[in-house]
Amino acid sequence: LNQKIKRLSQKKERQPTTQPQPSSDNNKDYSQQMDDPLLLIDTSSFIFRAYYSMPPLHRNDGMPIGAVMGFCNMLNKLVWSDWFSHNKQQRRTPRLVLCLDAPEASFRNELYPDYKAHRPPVPLDLIPQFQFISLAARAYGIVQASAPGFEADDVIASLSTQASAEEGLPVRILSGDKDLMQLITNKETLPGGDIGNDDDGVDDDDNTRNTNRRPSGTIQMMDPMTMKLWTHETVVEKWGVDASQLGDVLALAGDSADNIPGVPGIGPKTAAQLMQEFGSLDDLLENTDRVKQRGRREKLETYKDQALLSRELVDLVRDLNWTQMELFYPDHEEPFVANGDDVLDMKVGDLRMQEMNPDRILQFYDTMGFHTMKQRFLERLSRHPQYRNGGTGNANSENGHEIDNQGISRNNTSNSTVSAVASKPATRRSSNYYPKKKMGVPQPEDYQDVPF
Repeated sequence: LNQKIKRLSQKKERQPTTQPQPSSDNNKDYSQQMDDPLLLIDTSSFIFRAYYSMPPLHRNDGMPIGAVMGFCNMLNKLVWSDWFSHNKQQRRTPRLVLCLDAPEASFRNELYPDYKAHRPPVPLDLIPQFQFISLAARAYGIVQASAPGFEADDVIASLSTQASAEEGLPVRILSGDKDLMQLITNKETLPGGDIGNDDDGVDDDDNTRNTNRRPSGTIQMMDPMTMKLWTHETVVEKWGVDASQLGDVLALAGDSADNIPGVPGIGPKTAAQLMQEFGSLDDLLENTDRVKQRGRREKLETYKDQALLSRELVDLVRDLNWTQMELFYPDHEEPFVANGDDVLDMKVGDLRMQEMNPDRILQFYDTMGFHTMKQRFLERLSRHPQYRNGGTGNANSENGHEIDNQGISRNNTSNSTVSAVASKPATRRSSNYYPKKKMGVPQPEDYQDVPF
């Protein structure tokens, strides 16, 4: 102890009164990274939240489109501010990836055949909308990622870990899934800090400040519906434990949604108390004799194997490599699977959206019948100098859409279904919009255009 105190005092004496600051280039790069996070979307959660947030909507041909519209609304909240920024320095293509569940069963089903067995089937009117959501991702120019034999949560865990720890990028996970909260980290290391070493950024060997070390990025989570940001502090406030201990809490308490058994009689609050006392599930199960409550101690001893199995089911895979993933790029029909040579040059931070293609997006809106969304998109285009006067950005592409200075979308192709749309704001409908007719009990013949 005396040697450590002496060493710390010597370090303090050698440090100048004014600490040397990281180089301006490092500060600039770090600031740009903080303003340009990696956005990882839990696609399944995104879709289901969109589905239940929208009323049953149908296209003219009867195809249900409510979930697709809700999905696009949430995407627009994320990307329109970047797309339509008038500041050229702030205008960018976001780092954004849609993370998908693999179509086949995951390794968790092999560990526990009843995993997620109690979940209700997917609503019938949602099934045909998955293909349109994939088309929406292509229209917006978004990369999609999955890993055969794994879930979207594992893809998110691996990409976020690599981006944060190895590339120093801040990560925002867009999901409402509590399982992903265990990925949240406390705070990023300051510029010049060293991952895994002292937070003061001083090299212990020569007591000098290293300004070239890469900072690690914070991993946080955001609810796509409420836009509530989940940080390490809010996780501790809700669960009573650090985010790193949340997996052990979920393993003890179980999860009825995923049919994870846990330990009977132990809920989230009790599990959090045990983690506060013992620190981890392994330490708890090795020291059950120290648990004061007899009934609780007996349950932990009886269901020890079940608790360890639950921990395997809850734990997220954080080390998937590129060769285990499939990347679906907007311009390619087949997925891209990296080989050994490709991995050397691949970075998570390079997974950006494509440049906005107005014509491709307008065509998708026309296909889906999103007339109001198309109108809002055209109004934003008409106010943007890059597209207002027939500028760059694919405003005039092979499909023939042109955005003039009046904010009108015109199609040069004679057989196009796109009509001229004025940029003036749409007038609010009066309260007499709905037809005044006697309302009775709905009859099947009233809904012949609905396919389900």
